[in-house]
Amino acid sequence: MNHSEGYQTEDGTKTNHVESFFSRIQRAYVGIHHRFSLKYLDYSVADLAWREENRRKSNGQLTALVLFAAMLNPTSRNFCGYWQGNSPPDPAFEDFDGPFASA
Repeated sequence: MNHSEGYQTEDGTKTNHVESFFSRIQRAYVGIHHRFSLKYLDYSVADLAWREENRRKSNGQLTALVLFAAMLNPTSRNFCGYWQGNSPPDPAFEDFDGPFASA
């Protein structure tokens, strides 16, 4: 999108939030995590989205949210037995050089 012409289309669709979120994912990839495993990419992006959505809440509120979600949801099939070496199956990505290979 050419930002010098405008920030939204004629029907009112904006891409600024998506571009901002992708920028934050790229910064986390480069600065915090140094790499994302393809096996856990969807979990990493979901974690970043949750952090983005709840960034203005206090630590107490965040702790309550995490505990409430952990108690409300059933045991994860993907992470049950994680410490014993069980992990989700490998994704079927062929010819994938990384999430930001072109950057």
